[in-house]
Amino acid sequence: MKKLLLITITPFVFALSNVVMAADYPEFGGRCAMGIVAGEEFKTDCSVDWTGSDGNQYCFGNKKAKDSFLKKPDENLHKAFENYEQVVSK
Repeated sequence: MKKLLLITITPFVFALSNVVMAADYPEFGGRCAMGIVAGEEFKTDCSVDWTGSDGNQYCFGNKKAKDSFLKKPDENLHKAFENYEQVVSK
């Protein structure tokens, strides 16, 4: 019985830990997502943010950057993920 309970609960615990981790760590290390789209690195305090459909938190330097990003969120997310490594390794 204990083994069955452990097998039943284990996937739930791992799924829950991923949700907690996503909430605790914003995507791109808290850098401005729109800045990364533009190929620049801007650290933020994440006071302006957005939660994507993937459940991740994305931070922005200001409301204007967020509004620009959200005009084409899927396209901008794709660009940001493409640019991220190059931007942070400058």
